[in-house]
Amino acid sequence: MAWLELHQVSALLYGALSRRLEVEAGMTAAEHDVLWYLANVPARRARMSDIADRLQMTRSGITRLVDRLEKQSWITRESPRDDRRTTYAVLTAAGTQALRCSVRAVGSVRPGLFDDRLSDQEVADLRRVLGKLLRRLDIVG
Repeated sequence: MAWLELHQVSALLYGALSRRLEVEAGMTAAEHDVLWYLANVPARRARMSDIADRLQMTRSGITRLVDRLEKQSWITRESPRDDRRTTYAVLTAAGTQALRCSVRAVGSVRPGLFDDRLSDQEVADLRRVLGKLLRRLDIVG
């Protein structure tokens, strides 16, 4: 039962966040996730395959998502001259601005969806349990 509840909570929270981001920041939660990831890696660039792995997406799914971000001028693509098979997504200045807007939207929606619904102790317990699960999944995956 805990497995199902975790899945349901995750889907409900992600869906609500995505709807709010679309209204307030003009992007989906998945688009926000890509921009957030790129903003937090060295040189604000990452291989497309690494982004797909990090976000648990297929290669074709991340390609379509990056296509949308590129049309918004939030990222660019780069391929090294010596390795045309590798493609990097690079966060642009416009992408950084868009991310700032989406981070504000996340900050405004998070209390109502999460923070205000749990006590400090419940949050600490949840972090402990989810952290333990994540560490063990990293070993298996």
